[in-house]
Amino acid sequence: MNFLDDIFNSFSPPTEKISKMLEEDFFWQIIEDSLDESNNLQEQKYSVAKQLNNLVAEDIIGFQLRLENYLCSLHTPEIWCAACIMNDDTDPKHFYYFKNWIVSQGRELYEKAVNNPDDLSFYFEEGFNDDDLYEFEGFNEITDEIFRVKINKPIQEYVNDSSLVIFTENSPKPEFEWDDENMMNLQIFCPRLYKIFIEDYFNHDDDDE
Repeated sequence: MNFLDDIFNSFSPPTEKISKMLEEDFFWQIIEDSLDESNNLQEQKYSVAKQLNNLVAEDIIGFQLRLENYLCSLHTPEIWCAACIMNDDTDPKHFYYFKNWIVSQGRELYEKAVNNPDDLSFYFEEGFNDDDLYEFEGFNEITDEIFRVKINKPIQEYVNDSSLVIFTENSPKPEFEWDDENMMNLQIFCPRLYKIFIEDYFNHDDDDE
């Protein structure tokens, strides 16, 4: 069963385009509740959709606007550096999925990433996840899927475009003042992540041989 199959179509779209973000604490409460209810990303996607389904259209749009605002704040060379290390190199598409994943993991992790991406090392002391990369491909699409199911229209029709800057999976890389393909630069900007995901991980592989 599709995770949106149980959403009803009794829904009133807004009469004008929305530019107001959802209140910050409310946004993060939805994320935290979804983490409490979920064991994987697919379950989390369903949980977020279920919670948003109980809101009016303006608040669902506000959730998306708040999310886009956070994704914008993560579009930096330093976050790119963390993505390169934690996902074993990357490109603009996977960088976008990485930013979505950061927001999906809650306020504390997001704020640490914004302040200093290397602080993500405090959460992932064992390095690579054998099951998944640190990405959430479908997280940014939840609100649009709800609108398409409820009224068969994209959410973008109800968003005031002038109210936000949108980065997509096709957006260019952030501007660098350093060579992001040089592994030593990654070590300079995120030394703890580099040690966990690169040095310790590959040294462990060598020891197994």
